[in-house]
Amino acid sequence: MARNLAFVGALLLAVITLVSGLSALVGKKVPRKSAQTATTLALPQESESERARREFEAMLNREYPLHGVVTGIQLTVRKEPSSDSIPMGWLRLGGHVRLARDPLIRPDCQSGWYRIHPKGHVCAGAGLSIGENITASEALIRAAKRDSVLPYRYLFVKEPQTPEWYQLPSREEQRAAEAHALRYLEFLRQGKMELAERLRAGKLPNEPPPLPQVARFLEHGFFVASNGVEIRAKRRFVRTIRGTYVKEAQLEERQGSSFAGVELGQGIGLPQAWVIRTGRPLMLEVQGESMRLIEDPSLPPIPRLTRVEWLRRQRIGGQIYHVIRAANGEERYLRDWYVAVAERIPPPRRIAQDEVWVHVDLSSQTLVVYRGSEPIYATIVSTGTPNHETPTGEFTIRRKMVSDTMADSGGATGEDNYRIEEVPWTQYFEKSIALHGAFWHSQFGIPRSHGCVNLSPKDARWLFEHTLPEVPEGWHGVSTESTGFRGSKVIVTP
Repeated sequence: MARNLAFVGALLLAVITLVSGLSALVGKKVPRKSAQTATTLALPQESESERARREFEAMLNREYPLHGVVTGIQLTVRKEPSSDSIPMGWLRLGGHVRLARDPLIRPDCQSGWYRIHPKGHVCAGAGLSIGENITASEALIRAAKRDSVLPYRYLFVKEPQTPEWYQLPSREEQRAAEAHALRYLEFLRQGKMELAERLRAGKLPNEPPPLPQVARFLEHGFFVASNGVEIRAKRRFVRTIRGTYVKEAQLEERQGSSFAGVELGQGIGLPQAWVIRTGRPLMLEVQGESMRLIEDPSLPPIPRLTRVEWLRRQRIGGQIYHVIRAANGEERYLRDWYVAVAERIPPPRRIAQDEVWVHVDLSSQTLVVYRGSEPIYATIVSTGTPNHETPTGEFTIRRKMVSDTMADSGGATGEDNYRIEEVPWTQYFEKSIALHGAFWHSQFGIPRSHGCVNLSPKDARWLFEHTLPEVPEGWHGVSTESTGFRGSKVIVTP
């Protein structure tokens, strides 16, 4: 009995000790970590691009503290502060640029030659509003849209002899101009060219005279570029970038093809191929020792501008065919002139590893952009027709413009008469021959131009943003001729 009581007592003592230890442990406070050992939230790190932008802004504020808004139609940036100096580039209405202080006052610019970022000089009196800060301005609203597929709104002239006005016309002025245009066209239809010209000069009595408010009469088929719309007496007039006006009802807006090429890399490479004429895939039929190609009735026609998986070329019956991977996964055939294929070529001599250059292949109507030896973009283009061949050879981009007007009187016959205001994303590489956007047609992959290399608006803008020279922010164009700006190479092969 005593032994059992001793055991029970020992057991109770152990339980009490255990409970006391647990109570002490529960009641004990856990010390907080010191500031040195506490876990802290990591602050967001400034990215390299953000840091570069901040340093760039600091440089601008230090070296080019003044802001300039272009109020003139177009200003020339000169290499030196002199009107006789080499043109380095151009500014256009609405452009926002940065300027240095302390202009040079000279006889050819009493308002002062300002040093402009990144280099060159501009005369303030030619049309530049300068201040310590950028201010709201109608000019800014009218500026070219560098971040859009097209920098302006483009409109096709639907009617012959459409008046372009210096100012918004009254209804009476509009009727008078229309009467003059109708009489002028009547003389033309009768073959009375001399009378038509005398009428236009205001030298025919008792005939509708030309109005001084009319800047000119636009031909059918011309294009105008607009940066706004204004209304007078419920009539809508588009405002051209030169500040003139054309009745909107006499115009038709053109936005261009939505087609775009393909960026290369990350498993996407050359060759790349596009269907340039809608056609049904052909399949090979073998009968004994003879072969012939017949249409595959199970597959629909492949629409124009469709990118296809190109496999190879194959000669059948004395003709070349393109072998493609059809929608059903099988090999099918398309005639040679139905497909444009962009293929790799070696880089020209003295091309740096990271240097961007352009290859235009006239035979395939393709364009490929390279960085060093690696292709980075491929698309189809429209080059010159037989009477307006695109020159071949190695060239350098010599002038680059957000937009530039192109026109041709067509010579004595006038057969090729055209005028297109502010052709977008223009890069001249040989005299008047340029890489540029074409919003007035979608025949890419087929020769169509007067010698230039036509691209879709999306392709032209991509190319503009990736080639040299870089057009500085706020500028409308630059020249590489004796200016220090470098231009990308353009290789054109037959």
